[in-house]
Amino acid sequence: MAKNIIFYFSGTGNSLAAAKKIAQQLGDCELVFMKGEFTPAMHYERMGFVLPCYAAGAPKAALQFLKELPLTGGSADYVFSVVTCNDGGGNASSMLYKVLKQKGLRLSYTKTVRMVGNYVILYPIPDNTGELLRGADTRLNTIAGEIQQKAETKLSRPQLPFTVFYGIGNQFFRVKERQMQVSDACTGCGLCAQLCPVGNIAMKDSKPQFSHKNCAQCMACLHWCPCAAIDCGKQTAQRGRYHHPDVTAGELT
Repeated sequence: MAKNIIFYFSGTGNSLAAAKKIAQQLGDCELVFMKGEFTPAMHYERMGFVLPCYAAGAPKAALQFLKELPLTGGSADYVFSVVTCNDGGGNASSMLYKVLKQKGLRLSYTKTVRMVGNYVILYPIPDNTGELLRGADTRLNTIAGEIQQKAETKLSRPQLPFTVFYGIGNQFFRVKERQMQVSDACTGCGLCAQLCPVGNIAMKDSKPQFSHKNCAQCMACLHWCPCAAIDCGKQTAQRGRYHHPDVTAGELT
């Protein structure tokens, strides 16, 4: 049994890359994707959650996984979170704190890390991705050291504007998921269906079909498609694609 464990949620690899960097410095650390079912060992020295900020909050799929995760107050000595984001972490940490508290766990430490934004429905991929990732690596080195020492931080209270934006944003996600489309460039490789963390995509007649039920808007299908055959409406056709250079598609399937 590893003495440390990190749960992560990731679409284009930012949060997985962050989790890997922290795990490497901690040593003796298990990494677990926040999808499907998982039963942790009874006790860890450190337990972490690394996840992105979606619509100023935590991804609904990640929160649902955590709610179903069989944890108790004695599951870990020290609990931390790291939120990867394009701009700010919103209420992601406070939402995570609330679910953990219901399980008897105290979130002792939380930090945000700016990485490369991937939500090309609203904005293009920035030109300075290399600079952003180098800055993220520097910050993650500091964060990993603090986690190693079991540092503590003060958790910010939930902010009402973020709460409102989260509700609106998730409604927006449902609308945009219905605009996902596949061009004739698709080769039927099925990678998009394998990558979808919520099982929202199925292959039918060698083409991906979107279920319109529980899309997380992680953008994994769009960014990892080897043929750039997936778009959302007309917004994304002229915008670039991105996935973290230190993460492979196979690590997310």
